[in-house]
Amino acid sequence: MDRFVAPEIEHWLIVPTRDLPLFAPLAGPRRRVASEDDYLPRGFFRAPMPSPRWRARLGLPRRNVYLTPYSLPVRGWIAQQMIKIAATASAATDIVVHVDSDNAFIRPFGPERIIRGDRVRLYRDPKPTDTPGHRLWHAAAGRLLGLPASDFYDAEYIDALVVWRRSSLLAMIARIEQVTGKRWDVALARTPHFAEYVLYGVHADKVTGLDAAGLYADDRSLCHSRWTEGFADAADEDAFVAAVRPEQVSCLIQSTIPLSLERRLDLYRRVEAEAARQDRG
Repeated sequence: MDRFVAPEIEHWLIVPTRDLPLFAPLAGPRRRVASEDDYLPRGFFRAPMPSPRWRARLGLPRRNVYLTPYSLPVRGWIAQQMIKIAATASAATDIVVHVDSDNAFIRPFGPERIIRGDRVRLYRDPKPTDTPGHRLWHAAAGRLLGLPASDFYDAEYIDALVVWRRSSLLAMIARIEQVTGKRWDVALARTPHFAEYVLYGVHADKVTGLDAAGLYADDRSLCHSRWTEGFADAADEDAFVAAVRPEQVSCLIQSTIPLSLERRLDLYRRVEAEAARQDRG
């Protein structure tokens, strides 16, 4: 962040309350460290859970589970998405960039990467991802937004570095509340399968319309990613490094990929060096 991101962009780190002392030294003039509890909906209570080691032994969820007075227990992944929505809604700026925590910036990043005139970027890939989870997320978005039923609304919107326009996000919240007759957080707590990026993208695309929302579509990812498969050998790592594209400003190697910290950091450094080589021409 400090090396590559424009200084006028404030960095928010939203972490579990118990981890605040670990992250507090990173706070500064351009970085805010906040507790996720500050953005959890009213009435959310974290269920007592054993340590990660005992969770694995007992077959319990890896993430936290939350109890509420108005829904069945809410999985931590759902709560995390709701935190993103609440944090964006409370932001003082009209543009919020969500950066996966496994990301490292590899190139300069500023407003010029995500703004065209008065329009803000929307990642929109027309190629469908043929997995049951994505179909569930699209179907849920349709129900929450009052659209004709479908399991694919013409595009995918999920990426590791995603830009939202706050005004569009607030319109999405209002639409959910209008359609469901409930507070948006209650409606989402009662939705066991949804994806926040799909919900935002479908609303902007199919409810408001990109022109009216002040957005423009781009099907190119800003992030060079390895999501699930590990690296088979040195040649596979070399190919990953060489595959970074000029428009990609960050690199993600998913934390669940079995890789030592030393090898992971070395790959980030190598991708950054390749990006710099490309930029020099």
